[in-house]
Amino acid sequence: MQSSETTKLSRKAALTRQRIIDTALQLFATKGYDQTTMRDIAAEAGCSLGLTYRYFASKEDLVLELYRWLAVQLEALVDVLPATSIADRFHHLMRELLVAMAPHRLTLVALSGAALNPLSRAGVFGAEGAEVRRRARAAYLVVVAKAKDAPRASQGDDLATMLYGLQLALVLFWLQDLSSETLKTTELLQLVNELLGRTRPLLRLPWVAQTVTRLVQIVGPLLGQSETASTN
Repeated sequence: MQSSETTKLSRKAALTRQRIIDTALQLFATKGYDQTTMRDIAAEAGCSLGLTYRYFASKEDLVLELYRWLAVQLEALVDVLPATSIADRFHHLMRELLVAMAPHRLTLVALSGAALNPLSRAGVFGAEGAEVRRRARAAYLVVVAKAKDAPRASQGDDLATMLYGLQLALVLFWLQDLSSETLKTTELLQLVNELLGRTRPLLRLPWVAQTVTRLVQIVGPLLGQSETASTN
C-alpha cells in the first residue's frame, strides 16, 4: 500500500514509513486491532519505538492512513470509468473497488469494531475521518455528473451522497460475506445495478425527488455532505 505522504520524504524515510504501515496492517489482520500495540508494530517492522512514533503518533493514525489510501483508489477508479449510465458506472466502480480492497480484507474485518465506533479516532464516521468522507463523496459527484443519464445539479448532489452511502453498506456486506468467492456480494451488486437502473427515471417525479432530498438532509452530514449543500 503506497502512501500519498511518501512523496514528501526522502527515499529511505519513505520506505521506512511504508514498512511501518504495511507491518501494522498485517498485524491488525493476524493479531487483531485491539491486541496490537505500537511496540508490536515497531518490533515487527524492525524499527525503534521512538522512530515509529516519529511517523505515527498512534495506531489510529495508521488506520486513517489506510482510509486515505482507499480514497485515493476510489478517485483513480472514478477517473477511468466508462461514460455509461449512473447504474452501470456505480456497478463497475464497486467491482473494481472491491478488487483493490481485497488484499486488505482481513485487516478491514479486524478494524470493523473501531471503524463503526464514531467516538474512535479510527472511526469511519468520526471527526478524524471527515476529510476522507468529503473526498469519497466528491468522487461520487463525478460518477453522477459524467454519466449519460446525469440529472440536474441539485439532484446530482443528492445522488452522489446516496451512492456513497450505498458503497459503505455494500463494503460492510462484503466484509461479512462468507460465501465461496464472495458470490453473494456479486449477486447483490447485480441486484443493486438493476434497481438503480429501474429507479433512476423515477427522480423525474416531484414526490420522489423530494423524498430523496429529505433522506439526504438526514444522512448527508454523516457522509461528508456540507450543511449548505444538503439544503440546496
